[in-house]
Amino acid sequence: MAAAVVMASEDLAKKLTDSPVWIHSIGMASDTSNLSKRPDFLVHRASRLAAERAFKKLGIELEGSYKHFDFANVHDAFTIAEILAYEAMGFARLGEGYKLVREEQTYIGGLIPVNLDGGLKAKGHPIGATGVSMAVEHVRQLQGRVEKGRQAEIKRGRSLAHNVGGTGHYAFVTVYGLDKPRRY
Repeated sequence: MAAAVVMASEDLAKKLTDSPVWIHSIGMASDTSNLSKRPDFLVHRASRLAAERAFKKLGIELEGSYKHFDFANVHDAFTIAEILAYEAMGFARLGEGYKLVREEQTYIGGLIPVNLDGGLKAKGHPIGATGVSMAVEHVRQLQGRVEKGRQAEIKRGRSLAHNVGGTGHYAFVTVYGLDKPRRY
């Protein structure tokens, strides 16, 4: 699998495509890389703070944030990482992320379809290329260009990508959208 992204100014984007996908917001945060120094192993603080920062720029509250997105990709290097990401993104309360899976709420037709491309593990977890592969997936999904059976229903025209680095001490949340974002 290969992936590439072309980032362009608004003027150049108009020359390249008539259907650009915009970056609405990016939030980033870090935490200690020393796991023994973290107060709670089941709370991904860097991801939560990155989400809060990305959402604040858009006027989105953390709790119930899923209502603002058509789908999401979250960092799922391990099963528990995906569940903790649901909680950090505000899709579920702390300690309740597993319920989204159990109740199939992360499937197409659920509250928030997640990792419709199979996630990182389905791609072999390409360290360093993870964010690019997510960006490509978001463009294709938002533009309705994925194969049948994997296409999210696009109603809001907005999606969320969550990526993590290191031992979880770096986290990034990017919000993509079909409409041109307002300037901040």
